[in-house]
Amino acid sequence: MKISIRAARQNSGLTQEQMANALGVSRKTYQDYEHGETAMRIDKAQLFSSLTKVPMDNIIFLLKNYG
Repeated sequence: MKISIRAARQNSGLTQEQMANALGVSRKTYQDYEHGETAMRIDKAQLFSSLTKVPMDNIIFLLKNYG
């Protein structure tokens, strides 16, 4: 089952600010990830997957390109 970045973050109990800090990016950059404005680099995507405990293959990283 596919899950959005936002849902994966929320399910992990982290705020946008906490996730941004964990990824080493600004909150604005993280918000751009969630809104599909900016693609996550592969190293950030791998860390995001690790933090949320959701396999990368199950995360929708760019909503604009999904479906």
